[in-house]
Parts: sequence; C-alpha cells; structure tokens
Amino acid sequence: MGTGFFPLDHRLQLIEQSSWSAETIGQALRLCSEILYARAAKLFQALTHVSMSKNSMQRLAQAYGGRLAAQQAQEAQAMVQIPSKETEVVWRERVEPASEVMNISMDGAMVNIREEGWKEVKLVAVSAVRHRRDVEAGSAAAYLSDHSYRAGLWDATEFGKQQWAEACRRGVDNASYLSSVNDGAAWIWNIVRMCYGNCVEIIDWWHAVEKLLLISQHRFDTESNEATNWVSAQKQHLIAGCLRTILGHIRLLYPRGDSMPDDVPNAVRYLFHNRKRMRYRLFRKAGYPIGSGTVESACKHVVQQRLKQSGMRWSRSGAQAMLALRSTLLSQPNLNPLALLGFT
Repeated sequence: MGTGFFPLDHRLQLIEQSSWSAETIGQALRLCSEILYARAAKLFQALTHVSMSKNSMQRLAQAYGGRLAAQQAQEAQAMVQIPSKETEVVWRERVEPASEVMNISMDGAMVNIREEGWKEVKLVAVSAVRHRRDVEAGSAAAYLSDHSYRAGLWDATEFGKQQWAEACRRGVDNASYLSSVNDGAAWIWNIVRMCYGNCVEIIDWWHAVEKLLLISQHRFDTESNEATNWVSAQKQHLIAGCLRTILGHIRLLYPRGDSMPDDVPNAVRYLFHNRKRMRYRLFRKAGYPIGSGTVESACKHVVQQRLKQSGMRWSRSGAQAMLALRSTLLSQPNLNPLALLGFT
C-alpha cells in the first residue's frame, strides 16, 4: 500500500508530510500551545490514541505558527499601506464592534531569546466595555469582556501596525466611544495618540496608587498606621481628581531644602505629567474603565504562562510562532487555526 499525503502540507511547505486531518492538527496545535511539547505529545496520544512525537508537535507549532505570524505581518502592513495611483482602492468591510464602547490596552512582558537574552514582547488587548450595577456605590460599574489579543517580538513601529490591525478586526474604528487604559510608558501613549485621536486616555488606577505608596514608603514605616492613613487619604483625593491637593501633601512630607530619594521626584513627575489621564471621578461617571488589569493578566496568560517557564529559552522564530498561535487561539477559542490559513 502506498503512503498517503495531506495536500495542505504541500501548500504550506511543511517540514514533514502526514495523513493527519485538519481537525487532528488543530487539536495538536491547541494542546502544544498550552503545555510543554513533551507533555502535549503524551497527553495527545492518551486522549486520541494517535501517536505524535514531541518533535512533531514542535515542528507543527513552528510551521503553522510561523505561517500565522507571517499572515499577521502581511495583514498589518496592508492596513497602513498607501495605495499607489495604479492600484484599485478596495474598501474594507465594515466590522461592527462588540459594544458601543470599546477599550484598547497595551503592555509588555519579557521572554528569554537564545543568543539575545531577555527581550520584550509587546501585546495589545482589545475589549468590549460593559456595565453592571454596583449595589454599594449605587451606580453602574464598567468592566471589560470579549477580549482579543495580538503579541509579538516587535519594535514600537511594527507593533503600532499590528495593534491597529487587531483593533480594526474588532471594529474599534466603528465604535461610538473608545477608551485606552494603560500604565505611563511613553511608547504606549505615542501609539494611542497616533492611532486613536478620539480616545479617552486613562492611567491605570493601581499604577497611580503605586506611585503614592512609593512616595510614602520613604517617609513612613511601611507597616505603620501613619503610612496607611496617608495613602488612604491621598487615594480619596486621587479619585476626586484633586491632584493639586496631593502635591501639596507630598510637599509637607518633603519640605523645600530636604533631600529626597530619586524615586520621589520621579513619582511626582509621573503624577503631574499624567494628570489629565487621572480624572477618575469623571471617567467613572461617564462609564469608562479605570483599571488595566485585563492587559496585565494577558501578559501572564498569553505570554508568560507558556513562554516564560523555568529555564526556558526560545529561538526568535519559535517564540514568534508560539505567540501567534496563542494570540489567535485565546482570541478565538472555538477556531481551528488552520481556518485562518485558508483550509476549511
């Protein structure tokens, strides 16, 4: 009997041919994107009674993930490409957003790359903003749902294209309102200003509170009631938008002429430069989220959970392939990744 072949292997120029079905490959990719290749191979055989080695799992992930990464790069470039005069303009299909208000959040996480050391993975999380009744506050509280992600070992310029492609895929450009909750990183806000002119810019609440904690810890015993009371009072001023009051209280802690650690003036500058992004009472009243926990959780869930386990080092191509797989599968959990590559 002659050996069979899988036509998609030829189309995608995979390393090895096989008779595995698209569904089998899709399930293998889903499994190896969640756990180590060796464990995935054993579990896959136990669940399906189909033999697949650790090396086969790794080759599939690198081949199909690599194609997904290349497709994402092509899509991102097409989104910002200016048509030439000879090119017929093709209008993008209008995508309806998941909710009237959408949110964009961005962050970074470190991954160990062979021969390069620790490199930053940049990630965007696109979410729908929804509301539920807060019984204690007697008002509607905003929360984020319907998340999707895109992550990669990109510089800020390439990431700007990639996050814009994901945002357009989710219909963010057609949303009635848009918010962006992030930390104070300059590269993030540069991208926000470049891509989302009508966006409500918000500094993550806990990042602002961390600056207050940092300022207090140099003046008080961190476990004292005095420190707790000072920070609690400043949080009340922060939520009310009274930054001038906070700065006055900081000056009382550190009178003119007193030396202060470098962390303190840096924290004060952070608060001052981001003051327009800290109008929390207005943001909450308007129904916007004030926390970026979604993207910080995504850094752990999408990146670190699979790519930052003990002793792990990745090739750059292998890491990018895995990031493309995980971003796709976690954004569209019911999707077979082969469907995005033209196989139905």
